Amino acid sequence: MNRIRAARQALGWTQDELAEKAGISPRTIHAVEQGRPCRQATKRCILSALGVPWELRDEYFPRALAKRLPSASEEAKRA
Repeated sequence: MNRIRAARQALGWTQDELAEKAGISPRTIHAVEQGRPCRQATKRCILSALGVPWELRDEYFPRALAKRLPSASEEAKRA
């Protein structure tokens, strides 16, 4: 289960209540709980509303994987 959803439900809050406490839209809460990426400022607002320290953000928001650019030799093979 999504950690944000679990924390929200543990507090007995609806998505609308979390959105109000975090100062963001319910639509954003829904998107975050679906695993969609969001801005750092949004993460801060959500974690603060939930009472979760910023240092634990990686436990609540999985880091996006960096895209690896192909090397010059890989590009040459394609050509």
